[in-house]
Amino acid sequence: MRLKALLPALLSLLLATQASYAQKRTESQPDSGNGYGIDLARSYTGSQVLAMIQAVEQEAELAIDEAFSEGYKQGLLAAAPDAEYWRAKFLQEEARTTRLKKEKWLCAFGGLGVGFIAGGGFGLTIRLQN
Repeated sequence: MRLKALLPALLSLLLATQASYAQKRTESQPDSGNGYGIDLARSYTGSQVLAMIQAVEQEAELAIDEAFSEGYKQGLLAAAPDAEYWRAKFLQEEARTTRLKKEKWLCAFGGLGVGFIAGGGFGLTIRLQN
């Protein structure tokens, strides 16, 4: 019973608050002096619309090309530290490889020389003993 009396009171309170907060609806008028210079009240011909669309396409292509170029430059700048690191790493390994090749040939010629000397010494010792 109490709920039956409370429900209409709450509904009337809700209705009263909505009515007090209701505002006059404001509609924006189309601006004929917009930033693009287009008169919205005027009827344009097909050739004028086509010219406007072509101008928009050209501007869009130019903006896309500029954005791509800028992104490509940023990508190169971002990759530059990595490229420098790998270049330095390559030069280190190349120098190490060159040094190892020199050491390998030095060992080979040193071993050949030691072999000739040792072989000659053995041969001379064998001849002297006979």
